[in-house]
Amino acid sequence: MRKIILMLVLFIGIFVTYSNAQNKVVLLDISLEDKSEYLKVSPDIFNHYRDIIENQLGGKLIINEDKEVTTKLLKSIDVLVVLSTLSSAPGKKTRTDAERESIVDFVRKGGRLVLFTDENRRMNLKAFGANEIANPFGIEFGDDLPMVRNVGAISFPGEFIKGRYELPYSGSREIKGGIPLSVMNAEGGIMHGSYVKLEGGGRLVAFGETMVGLFIGGVTATMPDGSSLVWKGKDNYVFMQELITWMVTEK
Repeated sequence: MRKIILMLVLFIGIFVTYSNAQNKVVLLDISLEDKSEYLKVSPDIFNHYRDIIENQLGGKLIINEDKEVTTKLLKSIDVLVVLSTLSSAPGKKTRTDAERESIVDFVRKGGRLVLFTDENRRMNLKAFGANEIANPFGIEFGDDLPMVRNVGAISFPGEFIKGRYELPYSGSREIKGGIPLSVMNAEGGIMHGSYVKLEGGGRLVAFGETMVGLFIGGVTATMPDGSSLVWKGKDNYVFMQELITWMVTEK
């Protein structure tokens, strides 16, 4: 009898989560970088997002490749996921002041934002507008941290992340503020990700690197010398699944 009750509770929990997430719209913004650059490092990245958002949660995924992130664009969006660029080479687009203001206003009015940044060689912090977007909510991005290659990061079990998960980490920028979500898995335990919740329902989750958002954990990379390297982060998919689920649910 107890087993039946536990199964019923689990079923109800899954049903409620699915019902809350159904018809929610997630905008994945890659407008400051060429789509092909993400596919080079993580060929299945967009399939992973679509699988979680549409196949598992019953929502809708929109990939924004070239439009400005304006108030008009965000009008029908529930969750905005912003990926860092992968190169800070000259010629990259700059996020406009209007876009930054629109994203801040979106969160203040109850929208949910996942914001991925990265090292200076991968992104121009000012051009990306990361601090202008995150500062109003108590999160600040700093300069590059000392390089520690492929040590991974560890998540904290808590409000919406169920386990102590192994995440990818291989270089990051400093991040301050918010509730710690994950830390570098090396000496010092430097913060890797954090989040804030607003009274009006808005949520911001921020990271000092973008490997987690690329679903790059476990991905094999070919190094300049021809050798292969498997990125740590075997639990990356589960972590992102739980994160996105929390972002699309009401409470």
